[in-house]
Amino acid sequence: MDHHCIWINNCVGHENYKIFLVFVLYAVIASFYSMILIVGSVIHSAPKDEQLSSDSSRTLIIICGIILCPLTLALSVLLGWHIHLILQNKTTIEYHEGVRAMWLAEKGGDLYHHPYDLGVYENLISVLGRSIFCWLCPVSVNTGNGLRFRASYDILPSTPPCDLQKIALHSH
Repeated sequence: MDHHCIWINNCVGHENYKIFLVFVLYAVIASFYSMILIVGSVIHSAPKDEQLSSDSSRTLIIICGIILCPLTLALSVLLGWHIHLILQNKTTIEYHEGVRAMWLAEKGGDLYHHPYDLGVYENLISVLGRSIFCWLCPVSVNTGNGLRFRASYDILPSTPPCDLQKIALHSH
């Protein structure tokens, strides 16, 4: 579990994080699309003959636009925040724990490196799945069981694959 989300009244974690992210992405797209429709409607319904009947509908459209602006902004910030977290392969809780760990490391004269940061592409794959064509589909394609995750110290980037078996045999 990462955290409880009041937007969807559910906990967001390993099993549904991708679905949550895609939901927020679609909500941002829908909000921007609605803004475009509202702006177009306000421009199109500009009073030509000073009709009183169109004033009330125009006022209603403008009020909807005023309400939609902060909602669109909030959703966009939420989406940007979660994209930032995915690129670093962090959960919200890990981000807050990492701030403290970074402070403690700097206090001790060390550098902090998040152990689950595998690089941008591998981080994206770990959340969105291997197939780029399915990244925007609200289908969960989790790898692993949600209890054990690949870490940066699990990867030996300069070792050829055939030597990994030798290393594994010698380590036992």
